[in-house]
Amino acid sequence: MAQFCEKTLPKDSIYAFLHDERNRLFPDEAFVDLFSGRGRQSVPPSVIATVMVLQRLQGCSDREATERYAFDA
Repeated sequence: MAQFCEKTLPKDSIYAFLHDERNRLFPDEAFVDLFSGRGRQSVPPSVIATVMVLQRLQGCSDREATERYAFDA
């Protein structure tokens, strides 16, 4: 995924910025109290936070954001 992003995203885009800085902006440890250690593993909190930022910027509904993430992933 990293190579794809580096090759295809404009360096000055919000997408490249979030790709490069996601873990620094939204460290998974900051969300540990929101997730249970039981059950199946969820999407990492840093990914969820990034999708929420993009959702707001793009004006997407929850369903649209989920569909876009599923398609891109």
